Amino acid sequence: MNRQEYRLRRIEFAPRGQDLPQTKLLEIDVISIRSAARQRENLRRFISSTLSNEALAKQYSTHVRNIEKIITRQSWSHLP
Repeated sequence: MNRQEYRLRRIEFAPRGQDLPQTKLLEIDVISIRSAARQRENLRRFISSTLSNEALAKQYSTHVRNIEKIITRQSWSHLP
């Protein structure tokens, strides 16, 4: 391999991830972190689509403001 080819392909030969001496994470840690982030995003979507004030208002055929008042006990305050 001559110098020009090495310069073009130098990224291929650079140490990355676990190969670096200062790294604190292993490959399995990174995979776990990304998996947890995907799960978190899926939960956010689920909560947004089923448990948000807008979703509850749609489910009970009422206005969003009614749901907000119920949650803050401005209405229906006599119930637990």
